Amino acid sequence: MHNKINSIVQRPLLLGACLLGLSFTAYAQKNIPEWQDETVFKVNKENAHAWFIPYQSIEAARKNNPAESKYYQSLNGTWKFKYLKNPGETPSDFQSPTLKDSKWDNIPVPADWQMHGYDYANYTNIEYPFAFDALVQSPPKVPIDHNPTGLYRKEFTIQADWKDKQVFAHFGGVNSAFYIYVNGEKVGYSEDSKTPAEFNITKYLKEGKNLLALQVIKWSDASYLEDQDMWRLSGIERDVFLVATPNARIEDYAVKEGLDSSFKNGDFALNLDIKKHTESAGSLTVTTRVMDGTRAIFEETKPVAGTTVGFASSIASVRPWSAEFPNLYRLEIELKDGSQVLQAITQNIGFRTIAINNGILQVNGKAITIRGANLHEHHGTTGHVVDLATRRKDIEVMKLHNINAIRTCHYPQDPAFYQLCNEYGIYVLDETNIESHGIGYDMDKTLANKPNWQAAHLYRTQNMVERDKNQPCIIIWSLGNEAGNGTNFYATYNWIKDNEKSRPVHYERAGMEFNTDIVAYMYFTMPEMEKYAQKYHDRPLILCEYSHAMGNSLGNFQDYWDLIYSYDIMQGGFIWEWLDEGIKKKDANGTEYWGYGGDFEPKGVHNDNNFCIDGIVNPDRTPHPGLSELKKVYQPVYFKAADLTNGSIEVINHYAFDDLSNLELFWTVEANGKEYKKGTHGAVQVTAADKKVIQLALPQINPMPGTEYYLTVYMKSKEARGLVPAGHIVAYEQFKLPASMAATTKFSTAKAIKKTDTADKLQLDGDGFSIAFNKKSGWIESIKKQNQEVLAMPLQPDFWRAPTDNDFGNGMQMRCKIWKDVVNSFELKRFVTHQSLPGKLEITAEYEIKDLKGRKAKVHYTIYGDGQVAVDSHFDLNDTKLPEIPRIGFRTRVKAEYNTFEYFGRGPQENYIDRNTAALVGLYQSNVKEQYFAYERPQENGYKTDVRWAKLSNGKGAAITVSSDKMLGTSALPYSREDFDDGEQKDQRHAKDLKIQPYTEWHFDMKQMGIGGDNSWGAKPHDEYQIYPGLYDFSFVMQL
Repeated sequence: MHNKINSIVQRPLLLGACLLGLSFTAYAQKNIPEWQDETVFKVNKENAHAWFIPYQSIEAARKNNPAESKYYQSLNGTWKFKYLKNPGETPSDFQSPTLKDSKWDNIPVPADWQMHGYDYANYTNIEYPFAFDALVQSPPKVPIDHNPTGLYRKEFTIQADWKDKQVFAHFGGVNSAFYIYVNGEKVGYSEDSKTPAEFNITKYLKEGKNLLALQVIKWSDASYLEDQDMWRLSGIERDVFLVATPNARIEDYAVKEGLDSSFKNGDFALNLDIKKHTESAGSLTVTTRVMDGTRAIFEETKPVAGTTVGFASSIASVRPWSAEFPNLYRLEIELKDGSQVLQAITQNIGFRTIAINNGILQVNGKAITIRGANLHEHHGTTGHVVDLATRRKDIEVMKLHNINAIRTCHYPQDPAFYQLCNEYGIYVLDETNIESHGIGYDMDKTLANKPNWQAAHLYRTQNMVERDKNQPCIIIWSLGNEAGNGTNFYATYNWIKDNEKSRPVHYERAGMEFNTDIVAYMYFTMPEMEKYAQKYHDRPLILCEYSHAMGNSLGNFQDYWDLIYSYDIMQGGFIWEWLDEGIKKKDANGTEYWGYGGDFEPKGVHNDNNFCIDGIVNPDRTPHPGLSELKKVYQPVYFKAADLTNGSIEVINHYAFDDLSNLELFWTVEANGKEYKKGTHGAVQVTAADKKVIQLALPQINPMPGTEYYLTVYMKSKEARGLVPAGHIVAYEQFKLPASMAATTKFSTAKAIKKTDTADKLQLDGDGFSIAFNKKSGWIESIKKQNQEVLAMPLQPDFWRAPTDNDFGNGMQMRCKIWKDVVNSFELKRFVTHQSLPGKLEITAEYEIKDLKGRKAKVHYTIYGDGQVAVDSHFDLNDTKLPEIPRIGFRTRVKAEYNTFEYFGRGPQENYIDRNTAALVGLYQSNVKEQYFAYERPQENGYKTDVRWAKLSNGKGAAITVSSDKMLGTSALPYSREDFDDGEQKDQRHAKDLKIQPYTEWHFDMKQMGIGGDNSWGAKPHDEYQIYPGLYDFSFVMQL
């Protein structure tokens, strides 16, 4: 348990000026400050150990509330604060109790100082935030003159009954390096922003008031190992508290909470390290219990003869822990001196066994599927400081959307996070706080292969493993992220394998090398995944990052999972990422918005723009449209049609343990989007990882012409489980029933059309409408209903969309820009009319497309007296030298009063051809404002696919309907396409910059290409979702 690495360096604190900024010439001397020395990362700091709070009695410990402990004193709250430009500006007496700090500022702790008006928040992905300093050429050098530093002071009073106890100061996380002083005396130094630093401050304390002072340095040698893709913030980011212990105390403990080979009985072991600060420690005993509610299923007391105590037992018939059934037991530990309780500790434990057998990751002997997400520690108003309610909200929303696993990208999270995952059932891949992406991966450059950095790598790995080793939710350790590979990661892998054998180890940059038990290539394409599955069989493939969710993304997500479910060795992955890492900001008008890179940094400071806005929920945890797709694809129950004529469907259970007994099946049948019949099938019990065909008592359908019948089945929870309430829809599917009959359009020529033909305009008047063509362009430029103009823009072909983040990433805005305004190069060559009947008039407009080297287009209109306009278009875009086409369709703008949008197609949420499996075919209606989704950087949004017809109406009886014999794509928004388009490169724009237009822009398309999502820096939509140059015919009907 405490096989501490010998190479960790602890040396006495440097004196005097060594705390201050030194020039780089100091590196030629031995007096290098700790924050510039990669071999020194802790001074007088306690060894890493399991997370726990000691209590005065087991009764108090059972409440699991630190405030109930007499041995705990929180130092969170208001501290005195002074912000400096660099460490060299630190006053020599800043730590002195005699210093008058009344003029210092106040700052809350925990907090990032950038969130309180000091310094600036900087978002950067790979490049180090201090790369602006020309002197900084290589690690461990960081800037001297510009290295923001925060000085903190806090007065506190020690409780009277702590007089004869050991007192420790605990800092849950400080970014990036800090020195600690108590009552003016230097105590120690620490690095590693994401695991605790503890110091024994007993000898520095006095009766009455005491002073705790910290010097926190923004950039240190540690910064080279903390180059994660996130906001670069600084300060005391996690809880600060004091803990008092007796002179004989529990220093550490490790719990083995496995299962025997039957996976029915618990394999329990507990090993404790006892620290004795005095030679006379009394008659010590340790009592250990494993509690199932109020019943002890294991209890034993042992004397403490030396410095370790061990317990072991087989516990019969335990309820195993898994993400599906997070069964917990309470471990109770009491350290006593005779009958006196010295310390009491409780810990939730869960019996489970993790193993890789025959290349398959198993929990409790069963193959599991990782339906995961990457989760950064981020809050939209407090930065890296995340409160408990927000952490619970994350897990709640995840559980409601079928996420069962979290990767703690790219560092260990606060201990409260793991307790929630234990309780509510989340598998955790716990990641070491190591990333040196900005150095690169070359073996001669990467810190992973530098001997003088090995101790730092081992130190951070040990900090995580020692702190988190007793958390049942953690099923995989990760060595870090994007830090290259080499001897240092070979060492960290071997250290874990030697010291914590119960979990497999993951490291993406190891690739196929030995030092990863799981192959985890990030952003593996589907062909690469399949190639791996066909060639290798010894290690599972679990993508640590995939399906980059930046902006309007998550395309082909279902395709990923169809492939994953086709190979046992593919066991899922963690999407990138859970939330948009925006920070709340106000503009000059007081309007709040989510800021991203470039919104906070001074001019010239490198940032990575909106690359941090790449989640499936907003910073406030409200969902993006893509979250519904993720929920649907991640659902643990799938359905397939068996024999729909007889109401038979196949239920496929993707759970590893759950037999669906807590789910009930409901169904509805709809006719053209309206309820036809609904029913309840009730419970469907299917053994885990199995499938079953069931028959539903569907109604007899007498099919009506032009009517589509859809069956939708839902699995809902019977009873609440954890954060998932009763009645929650866990899974669903929709099937088109064989009784459906295709719609046919009927045209009437009964009403006569009046034609008025002038040199510039052709106007047609029918029953309650008029329509006018511009004879120079050939386009419809006016439509009137009830003598009121409807159009605000001519009806024209359209081949462009406002680029998404994925589009910008693959260069679509430049590669495909010929399509953006190509309609402006349509040169009318022929415009002819033909009226065969009084109630029917045909118009043909033929064009030469100048920008396409004279390729042709033709639009044929048939106008009927009852207000129907049939449009048949043909576009010759058949040139292999042309790029892919973003869309093929028409657009127009109608007056703003036409703001009620109704359609029969997929919805209600936004959907695209490669992201629509979650969108059910139905009848939907809303205001056009509700069709808009506010991606923080404006881009294409609000689209609907598989649309049979769509209608805009004004609430006064006037409407226009567009329909087609084939499926349409459509959107209707109170913004223009141009409003969402940044042009050839991204602007620093936000959703709040958009202004509602005095019109509704309406697109109706044959097709819009997919949005993609493999990554956001080069990947295009998959071929099957592209529109390549060719000959295209598109027909639709407008009902005026």
